Amino acid sequence: MADIAKKLTKLDEKIGKLKERIKSDTAECEKLSEQKALLIYQSLCKQYSCEGQALADMIAREHEQAATSGADDEPVSDNRLCR
Repeated sequence: MADIAKKLTKLDEKIGKLKERIKSDTAECEKLSEQKALLIYQSLCKQYSCEGQALADMIAREHEQAATSGADDEPVSDNRLCR
């Protein structure tokens, strides 16, 4: 019975360590995801020469144009409105 209690204690310790590592890794993953999103945003800002709401509006217009034009048509760039 003592062997089982020791094994249970060791397993509880391992589980606790894993839970802490998962918590830490999850926080790191969220941090890296935020950095990635910021880099993508900055890339879009540079590509379309605009930022913030102007960028959001321009992307929405392009999406609407693509939806109404059909899948085979090339999307019409509306970045001239951001400059």
